Amino acid sequence: MNWGYKILITFIIFAIAMLSMVYVATQQTNEMQEDNYYAKELVYQTVIDGKNNLQKTGTITLTNTPNGVQIQAPAKAVDTIADGKIHFLCPSDEKNDLHIAFSPNANGQQLVHKAQLKNVLYTVRISWKKGNAPYYFEQSFIVE
Repeated sequence: MNWGYKILITFIIFAIAMLSMVYVATQQTNEMQEDNYYAKELVYQTVIDGKNNLQKTGTITLTNTPNGVQIQAPAKAVDTIADGKIHFLCPSDEKNDLHIAFSPNANGQQLVHKAQLKNVLYTVRISWKKGNAPYYFEQSFIVE
């Protein structure tokens, strides 16, 4: 076999490799965490204020329990809660996202049942208002 055939075979192998890489790249899903990223970025000051307000009153803890995920919030921060939301956002698959109302009991506890969640990594975002003051919490959490 002379050198011309070797160059041709090398070129064919290279072309097949490039076409297979293009095929694999087109099969990937690239989901964004936020749909309205720029609109939410413009009102980000409320998130900063919410984090500061929560820091003054305490913090939220997330715990895996046999029944689900236990959310413990400071009781004095949630005594007169309004417009509370919990978002379990799964970065790897948007189908695993969960959006529910944040309505803790008098002790500041709320249980999210295990049947509603998958065993994956979530970004948990909790937001609510107490009067006119916003409160905001965000943490990465693995549901087990």
